[in-house]
Amino acid sequence: MTDWLRLILMIFYAPLRGMREVRDRSSLGSAVVCAYCVQVAYLLLTQLLAGDRMMLRRGPVLLLGTLFSGVAPILTVAVVIVPVMTLIANLFDRRGSFSVVLQQEYASLTSVALYAFTGATLLALLIATFFHFSGIQAAYFASAVQSQDSEQMRALGQWFRLSTEQLAQVKSQLNDPIDVSLKLFEMVRIPLLALGGVVTVREVFRVSLLRSLAIMFLAGLASFPLAIILYPVFGRIVGSPFLLIFAFLLLRGYFSGVVSSQRARASFKQNLEAATINPRDSSAHYNLGLIHQQRGELDQARERFQRAIDIEPEELDAHYQLGRIARAQNRLTEAIGHFEEVVERDQSHAQHEIWREIGSTYIAACQYGDARDALDRFLDRRSNDPEGLYLIGRAHAGLGHNQEAASSMQACIEAVKTAPAYKYRTEKRWLDEAQQFLKGRLAVSSRQ
Repeated sequence: MTDWLRLILMIFYAPLRGMREVRDRSSLGSAVVCAYCVQVAYLLLTQLLAGDRMMLRRGPVLLLGTLFSGVAPILTVAVVIVPVMTLIANLFDRRGSFSVVLQQEYASLTSVALYAFTGATLLALLIATFFHFSGIQAAYFASAVQSQDSEQMRALGQWFRLSTEQLAQVKSQLNDPIDVSLKLFEMVRIPLLALGGVVTVREVFRVSLLRSLAIMFLAGLASFPLAIILYPVFGRIVGSPFLLIFAFLLLRGYFSGVVSSQRARASFKQNLEAATINPRDSSAHYNLGLIHQQRGELDQARERFQRAIDIEPEELDAHYQLGRIARAQNRLTEAIGHFEEVVERDQSHAQHEIWREIGSTYIAACQYGDARDALDRFLDRRSNDPEGLYLIGRAHAGLGHNQEAASSMQACIEAVKTAPAYKYRTEKRWLDEAQQFLKGRLAVSSRQ
């Protein structure tokens, strides 16, 4: 818990570093407790700042209600928003089946999401305090009262076709300083929560800013109706001891597995980092590089792989991964250099996939003849590999061999369709790419 106090303070001077630490090291339980405590504090203090003095007269009753109502937003994040966010992120950047990705990323994503929730709520509370003591809150309420008889209010009633009773209810709310103030505070918090969600997606899934915005927007659209339905349900579950115990027993096994998986991954990384103290342990740096590479942190992965090579120049796996990273970053000459280091020592490295990587790099460099030669060597050993068939089709197309290109693309499609179910999910991408290629060729031929 002491670590979480330090992480909360980091919200105000290094929020991104705090998110990374939460993702890599923090426990889900601590994230839930901190988010809940901050949510309860926000509810209590904003009520006081809004001028609600009922709490002072009926303290214990209202306090108990606040303690219960503070759970619903946490459950909404954990049960609704995080799974929907994972589903949509996996559609943008497929990493496996939804159930597998959710199992792998749920604890980290939920911890970071609740950390962002905590930070946004704390910042909103500080801004609400500033509004209260600076007079902005009072000025906003005065403006709300004056707007009741304005032309804008009448136009709003006509636009939404409000009845006389509904319009009177709106005016009654505008005359309530507590209601107006609470809505003002929420208007501040909602954009902060949305910003925290975008940063959460970017840090956990390592996607671009544009994709993070798109994922968060779509997740918000999909989560909103679910949250409206489930939010009251969460309140009933928390308010009923029987339902709370039932939900705990029902979900205990799943969440225990998720939490233990997160702890194991965090412990594994910490042990690897400790092992890097040994100046002769290249494997620790290599394995840490794989972790960074899987998360999309390519610069950190490069540093680890390069360090492994500095310790052990014969570390072929590190050269292989550096070549893949260099190709992904469009440093094609450097990528070929790393791959050549591998094939000079082991021409069948990674079950001959080294030749597929070389072929893919040559295609990116528009050296289609060299790409075809490398891919021929790969397909001599693995003739039904969908990615290899697709790539050699691209190489033939680049050389102007349209019939061979179409034949390779068709073979790629058949290889995916006849693959076992567990491989079909991961290789379907090449089926889609091959079909798109053939449709494009067909469209060009029809225009000619």
